[in-house]
Amino acid sequence: MAETSVSGLRERKKLRTRATLIEAAAELCLRQGFDNTTVDQIAAAADVSPRTFSRYFPTKDSVIAAIADELDAYIAGALEHQPTDITEYEALLLAHLEVFGPALDHQTQAFKGMAVLIQIVNASSSLNASAFAFQRASANASVAVLSRRMGQPPDHPAVRMVIDVWTWLFAASFAGLGQPGNEPIESRIVCDRMCASFELFRRSWLPWSEPQREPERTSDSDSNPPQAR
Repeated sequence: MAETSVSGLRERKKLRTRATLIEAAAELCLRQGFDNTTVDQIAAAADVSPRTFSRYFPTKDSVIAAIADELDAYIAGALEHQPTDITEYEALLLAHLEVFGPALDHQTQAFKGMAVLIQIVNASSSLNASAFAFQRASANASVAVLSRRMGQPPDHPAVRMVIDVWTWLFAASFAGLGQPGNEPIESRIVCDRMCASFELFRRSWLPWSEPQREPERTSDSDSNPPQAR
């Protein structure tokens, strides 16, 4: 019993240290920029040694990427209950809209974390938003949920294709936000951009030279439109 208690205490201490490192890294990067922040500075701000830092995170990039972990858990939870009769892209869009809450008069906890991440990434000359997002999409909780929805393993080409396309659409939704001359980092703005990117993607699946057309009816007197071809 005592051994279990000691083990639990040790695990809680590890979680607190990890959270402190993430918080310290975020504060430093927001104040002085990611490119001007070092591992030694993060470790000092968290009151641990650089060696201790390396036991939790292999690089400076990875501690910033960890900010997205909580967001990913929220997205995975929302993705779990999306309808199965819609495309995976639509399910991902609905999950993000649910988690970010664009219609709310306050920012959700998940979006607050995302806003910090967006600000750090967009202000950095070395962190490319798209490349950073691709790195985060490798093996996270939402990928696991998506693979179950599709009935395929996470490394199946179809699953990877959906993730890669969605990652690009998502990265495009926050590019430049919070920077001089650009829009502020707000849930409504990010969600509007996501929807716009998604609609552009969906529109690109049709012949671009032709206007979008309503499905033809078999006769003017038909009360029900035929199935789309």
